[in-house]
Amino acid sequence: MNSQKDFLKVENQPGFTSLLESYESGSLANSNLLVCKDMEICNAVASFFATQILQCEHPETCVDFLQVRPTGAMMQISVDQIRELCSTIYLSPKVCERKFVVIHDAGRMHNAAANAFLKTLEEPPDDTIIFLTTSRVHAILPTIIGRCSVTRLSSGSELLENKEMQIWLANYSAWLSSLFDAGCEKKTNAIMQMYLLLAQLEALLASILEGSDVDDSSNGQWNKREIYGLLLSQIENETAKFFRNDLEHIKIFPKIISNLETKAYLVTLNVNFLSCIESFLIEIFQIVVKFPH
Repeated sequence: MNSQKDFLKVENQPGFTSLLESYESGSLANSNLLVCKDMEICNAVASFFATQILQCEHPETCVDFLQVRPTGAMMQISVDQIRELCSTIYLSPKVCERKFVVIHDAGRMHNAAANAFLKTLEEPPDDTIIFLTTSRVHAILPTIIGRCSVTRLSSGSELLENKEMQIWLANYSAWLSSLFDAGCEKKTNAIMQMYLLLAQLEALLASILEGSDVDDSSNGQWNKREIYGLLLSQIENETAKFFRNDLEHIKIFPKIISNLETKAYLVTLNVNFLSCIESFLIEIFQIVVKFPH
């Protein structure tokens, strides 16, 4: 696992930012649940907080770092593992000021193990921070979830694998190419294609939002701002790819990307996402029209 690479995927996400602010203000919950479709991201975030809380560069080597993983042919966390953890979790820290506990892939806790851990989650030691991680929140008992502060993180892989998004990006690239064709009639057609792109993007966005557990906070499977950020990132990557392959027009690339970054900032201020994309596409059109051919 490349922890640094995985950590970079989440450090600007609202869910992680909220968790970090809680830690820095001294209000981090003792019992936390990290949810992400990419378990490596959960591990990277848990490792980050272990490093901060234990003040240890390599927390996994510290005696006050406790962890439990699924084992055996069935890859489960047994009740014996949890009972052993519970027998040490109430002991005082040996080296650090606090203890840090990670239960990896907590959705694989046997029901008996989960029930055995309920009281600890409800009344954890004051000197102990507990992190549970999972990619399958539906597999965790509601009573476990109810005793944790839940942070949901996005891996981005869902959008990267979205075929409709890839089709939209291909159409967007073709539209960029069409802008450099001379002729008034073709410019008029480019404007029509631009609004077709916007309609397609609106339908794609609606499909993504409908197919995900989304709200306006960081408590849903997806946060809207995270989705917008991933879409903007995809558009930026496609724009860069187009201009990298077209050296003749590379001079206008910095201005176009600067405009996109401005729109991305406006989206973080809750300005309508589609309105920002429309403005961005119009500005591209205006820049290209003024560009000497």
